[in-house]
Amino acid sequence: MSHKKDDSQWPYAQIEHWPPMTYRNRLKPSSESIQSLNDFLNTENSKLQNREIQPWIPFCEGRCAFCYFPVRCERETVASYLAALKKALSLYSENKYVKSSFFNELYVGGGSPSVLQKDQIVDLLQFCRKTFNLSETATTKFTACTNSLSEEKIDLLASNNVDQLDIGIQTFDDSLRKILALRDTAQEAKKKLRIAKKHDLNISIDLLYNLPGQTVDQWQDDIKQALELEVESVDCYPLDLYSNTPLARRITEKELPYGDTATELKMYLDAYSIFKENGYLPTCHNRFSRLKEDFNEPSSEVVGSGAGFFMGHIGNFLYSDIVKVEDYITSVKAGSLPIARLATLSREDEMRRAMMMVYIRIPVDRAAFKAKFGIFPEDAFPEAIEKLRQKNLITINNGKIRLTEEGDPWRFNISWEFFNSR
Repeated sequence: MSHKKDDSQWPYAQIEHWPPMTYRNRLKPSSESIQSLNDFLNTENSKLQNREIQPWIPFCEGRCAFCYFPVRCERETVASYLAALKKALSLYSENKYVKSSFFNELYVGGGSPSVLQKDQIVDLLQFCRKTFNLSETATTKFTACTNSLSEEKIDLLASNNVDQLDIGIQTFDDSLRKILALRDTAQEAKKKLRIAKKHDLNISIDLLYNLPGQTVDQWQDDIKQALELEVESVDCYPLDLYSNTPLARRITEKELPYGDTATELKMYLDAYSIFKENGYLPTCHNRFSRLKEDFNEPSSEVVGSGAGFFMGHIGNFLYSDIVKVEDYITSVKAGSLPIARLATLSREDEMRRAMMMVYIRIPVDRAAFKAKFGIFPEDAFPEAIEKLRQKNLITINNGKIRLTEEGDPWRFNISWEFFNSR
């Protein structure tokens, strides 16, 4: 994989970490927009698409130094929260649209759902499987933290038909784990991964790079340890700083160094090369995987709920839920969908969203785009596509628009091009 090393020849001055159309861009819902969503939920669904159920557990044992998620470390409200979560999910399941939909994935996200008690985990899994129409081949994925993932819980998850654990390892270097305020050692974390592998669970781990003071050698060692553990996939995320986190404050106060874009790019390209050499290919947002199913079309809709849940997508509606646990519970008890922000996609938004598939490494089919929108992508976004082709960041072959290897590190920047044109 060859890339220009001179930063003056980079296609962009810095690497974007977020794509457009995230929860940050959504507004508080109006009574009219909520009514529009409810009207849509009362329609029949006849489309065969990949869909996902996502119950959201916002609880953790403690907040990591880099974490910007609205997690809850106190757990006195867990029982009442779970009751509210199930009621909120039921509000969706009782609607005609969801009743007539089939789901091919159940994803328990958060947070660290592994902090739940064993009976609570079983109850939530059984509730979701009973309440929604999951396909016979539906996959169940469960987010976990090694510090709260006991061998008994691993056995419980495996025996309750969980297929994959998504685990935030972040780094195997104990000096860096200390900076990140991770609560167990690398050795303890690796022990849990090995136990999970013995239970035939697929393992996907998160690794962070461009951490304060992290060397290229340390990063390469993290990658090699992931390969030695034979995990199925690795999500590689560059450190993204948020002002309200302890890590950001330490960096702002010059207590810790902060890596630059050149180092970040170097580390990403190293990961790309090493993973590819070992049979792990780039897919999804930030993932290198050897699982065939990771290269399927992503879920077109995500029906979920929870305090801080932000992945909701039903029809042309994008939604995120109330963040504060107590307010979420109060809203659900009142019989309302606990939606805090809601966006309705216009036809142009949907075209842009279709083009954004390139950033998750999914080629855009020109003929399918024309069939849906009545126009070819290069006619809808002539300036953006020509600019990206000229820079060799995308290519058009066999009727498909896809990222080049040159464009892969800049895929988030590329997605923004379709919002800066027209």
